[in-house]
Amino acid sequence: MSSFDGPKFKEAVYIDSELEEYADNPLISALPPIMSPIEVVQQLSRRPTFKKEEIELGGHIRVHAISRLTRSFFVPQTVHLLLEQKLSQLIRKSYLGRNPKHAAFKQKLNEVKNIITNQDLTTYVHDVVDSTASSMAISGISGAGKSTATNNLLNTYDRVLYHPEYHILQVPWIKVDCPYDGSLAEFCESFFIALDKRLNTNYRKKYTSGKPRIGQMIANVANLCLIHAIGLVVIDEFQHMNLAKSGGEKKMINFLVTLVNVVEVSIVLIGTPTALKLFASEFRQARRASGEGSIVWDRLPLDENWDDFVKELWQYQWLKSPGKLDEVMINELYEISQGVPDILVKLFCLAQARAILLANSPEDECLSVELLRDVFEEELSIVKPMLDALNSKDRTVLEQCSDIVIPKIEGALLNTFDHLKAVPLNKKANVELGEASQSDVANSAIQTLMAMGINEDIVRPLVLESVNNNPEVTLIQIIHHATSSLSGLNHPPANKAKKVPQKYVSKKAWGSLDDHDLRKLYASKSGTMYEQLCDEGFIFPVQNLMVS
Repeated sequence: MSSFDGPKFKEAVYIDSELEEYADNPLISALPPIMSPIEVVQQLSRRPTFKKEEIELGGHIRVHAISRLTRSFFVPQTVHLLLEQKLSQLIRKSYLGRNPKHAAFKQKLNEVKNIITNQDLTTYVHDVVDSTASSMAISGISGAGKSTATNNLLNTYDRVLYHPEYHILQVPWIKVDCPYDGSLAEFCESFFIALDKRLNTNYRKKYTSGKPRIGQMIANVANLCLIHAIGLVVIDEFQHMNLAKSGGEKKMINFLVTLVNVVEVSIVLIGTPTALKLFASEFRQARRASGEGSIVWDRLPLDENWDDFVKELWQYQWLKSPGKLDEVMINELYEISQGVPDILVKLFCLAQARAILLANSPEDECLSVELLRDVFEEELSIVKPMLDALNSKDRTVLEQCSDIVIPKIEGALLNTFDHLKAVPLNKKANVELGEASQSDVANSAIQTLMAMGINEDIVRPLVLESVNNNPEVTLIQIIHHATSSLSGLNHPPANKAKKVPQKYVSKKAWGSLDDHDLRKLYASKSGTMYEQLCDEGFIFPVQNLMVS
C-alpha cells in the first residue's frame, strides 16, 4: 500500500500476458510484453553517432567523439538472450503469489509483515514453502560485461509503475551495488539509498538513524519489498560483501532466503567466481531448489563471435588513415585483450587518441600492433595479471585476481592531450648567419635532413660546416656533403652484383672469408667487437660532430 501522490509516476497500462498463469494479475499485466530473441537484439544493440566529416576536425575535438564508444557501443551475444529470458521469468514469477486483485493479497501482506517484525526469520529458511520467487547467480571475470548487460536488460522495464485502483507504487526491479568491504548493515543502507533515488523518498534517514539493530534493518528491507511490490532485487559486485563483518555467510544467506521464500522477491547475485563459488552452493541448499540456475559469464571465444565484435568496433575510427582490418590484427587484439570486451573497447579508444596525438602527418594516424601494446602497457597494465591468468587458463591464479578492477578510461581519454606538456612542440630549427641567403639555405638544409630522419644534433654541425667552408654553397651541395659524411665514404661502395645464393660457412672457416665480412672481423678480433668495428671504420665517430 502507498500514500504517494501517484500521478507523478507513470500510470500502469495493462496488456494481455498471453499465458494463463500471468493473466488477470495487474503486477504482471503492467509489465512490457515478453520479447522474442530478435526483439532482444534490437533492443540491446547500441552504436555511437559517427559522421565522416568529423574526421577532418581537430584532434582535440575528435577525442571527445571517440569517447562515445565507452557509452554507446553494445553488441548483443547469445548469452544476452539467455540472460533476458531468465530475468523475464524471475520478475514475473515473483508476482504469481502477489495479486492485488485477490482478497488474500492484503491479508498476506499483514501476515508476512508480522512474521518479519516479530519472528526469528531463520525459522523459515529451511521450511517447505510455496514461494514462486526464485534466485540466480551470474559469475564471471571483471570486464566481461555482466553488469552492463544486466543494466541494459533491466532498463527495458519501467522503474516505477503507479496502480491508482490499488494504491500501489510497483517497482519491478531494483539494483543495489555492494559497498566495498561492506557488511549486511551497509548493504541494507545501500538498498534504502537506491529506493530513495527511485521513489524520491527518505527511507535511509528513517531506518538508519539511531544505530538500529541489523535485525530491524533487515525487517525494514523486507517490508519495503512488500509495500512497493518489488519483483527483482539485483545485488551487484557481490564479491565486495564482507561476510565476516555481516555475521557470517549464514546470516547473509538467511536474509536472502527470507526475501525469496517469505517475501517472494526474486534475487540475482552478480560477482566474480571466487565470491559466489562457496555462497551459491549454500544458497541453493537453503532454498531447497536450484532456482533459475547460474550463468558463468566468460570472455568471448576466439571464433566468429569475436570476429564479428571486432569488425563492428573497427568501423568507428576517427582517424585519417584507419587502415584495413585483417586476420593478423584480429588475432593480435584477442591476444592483448584476451577476449574481454570492456578491455578491448577501452584499448581501442585510448589507442585512437594516442595515434592522433603522435601523428606528424595524416598517414601516421593509424592503429598498429605496436601502438596498441604500448597503450595497453601504459594505461591498462593493472589488469595484466588477470589476462595472463586467462591466457594460461589457470583458474587458481584467476581467482586470486578477483579484486582487480578495470580502470575507467574516460578521464584518461579526454586528458590525452595533457601528454603535450611533456612533449616539446615541433619548432623550426632556425639558424642565423651573416647573410640572409645563407641563413635560408642552411635552414632549408636542416629541415630537409631532419625530414630524412637524421637527428637535429647531428644535422646542425654538418650544415654549419658546409656553409662556413663555402659561403656560396647550394642546398643540393649541403645535402650531398651531409649524406656523404654520414655514409662513411672513406670505404668506397662495392659494385652491385647479382644476388647469389648464400652458402653456409662453418664458424671454423670464418677466418678465410673476405676482409670486409663481419664474420671474419669477429673471428680475428683481439678486443670487443665494438672496438674491432671502430678500428675498421664501420662505426662513424659521431662525437666529432657534436657541438661543444
